Amino acid sequence: MDKLLAYLGKTFKENLREWKILVLALVFGPFFVYMMSAYFGGTSPSYNLIVLNQDRPSVAEDGREVRAGDALEAEWAGAEYPDGKPYFKTRRAASVEDGKRLLKNGDADLMVVIPEGFSAFIAEPADGAAPGAARTAPIRTIGDEASARFMVAASYADYLTYAFVSAAKRIELPAAVEFEGIGAARSLNEFDLYVPALLVLAIIMILFTAAASLIKEVDKGTITRLVMSKLSAVQFLTAVGAVQLLIGTVALALTYLAAGSVGYRSGGSLALFFLVGALSTVSVFAVSLIVAGWMRTIYELLTVGVFPFFVLMFFSESLFPLPKINFLQLGSHTLYANDILPTALTVKAFNKILNFNAGLKDITFELAGIAVLTALYFGVGLWFFRRRHLRPR
Repeated sequence: MDKLLAYLGKTFKENLREWKILVLALVFGPFFVYMMSAYFGGTSPSYNLIVLNQDRPSVAEDGREVRAGDALEAEWAGAEYPDGKPYFKTRRAASVEDGKRLLKNGDADLMVVIPEGFSAFIAEPADGAAPGAARTAPIRTIGDEASARFMVAASYADYLTYAFVSAAKRIELPAAVEFEGIGAARSLNEFDLYVPALLVLAIIMILFTAAASLIKEVDKGTITRLVMSKLSAVQFLTAVGAVQLLIGTVALALTYLAAGSVGYRSGGSLALFFLVGALSTVSVFAVSLIVAGWMRTIYELLTVGVFPFFVLMFFSESLFPLPKINFLQLGSHTLYANDILPTALTVKAFNKILNFNAGLKDITFELAGIAVLTALYFGVGLWFFRRRHLRPR
């Protein structure tokens, strides 16, 4: 125990002396939080809607003037999120060609053309025309079908159009659709959905501080004296791991506070969040063992070691979602190909806890997966590191 405590103190002081790597690990997560907050604006996304209103006013049977095109346009402009931000930013186009130019330049997400006889159609009684008769030209939706923003904007614009026509014509829709939210009784904007992945970035950075603590002993040649001092491999790795767990927890807390400072609000248990974070930090330390086993100098870590870092960051979906490739079916749960990385499961667990108020029971599968993968990677890393660096020479 004395040897363990002595080496624990030594490792802690050395991490403080290597303050540049330590500071990078601590500020990396908060930096990306602020950057993504600035990019998304910290609020729900608005879609740019171009309207070409070709409609002409009409007169209903009771003599009132009907301007259905203007009313529908106002319906789109008035749509807003629960936080009050408008769903659409509407502007008018002079022609179809003008609207298409804006779409191609990326200045708009969607263009809707309201036909000339739209008001006459609305003013006409619902039973005033013969069955099957053409009522009016269709409302045209124009955009890039390969764009996700177009698909989202078009879906909601069409929904508002159907609701408007149904109310104006007093036509009952053929099916009633009810919405039930599964969030933590709050509206999640695009930035909120990225926060769990950004929090995992803080944990992934432990790969560098952990691997540096391990490789430094090899690089300086002090690993030989540690072996001769009868310090066991378990004691050696426990001391390094404990310091990295502390650094990881502090980095995670700072990143969470950074998210809170730009308006993010969690709906789940912070104790459960930090429990998952601690286990995930140990899993990244296990990965760093494998990385350190391959390398002998800090120079190699800061060059070749960048590759496993980017593998963790990219395939853990810390930057953007990846296609789901089924790997294994375990009862009602599906393991995807990138779930062989414990940090990928961490992103899912953080999302459930923070954005959907999940409890321990709801993340049992993710916790078990992280624990199993941590044990597997730790076993491989311990064997490999001990074989490469802790055997007497």
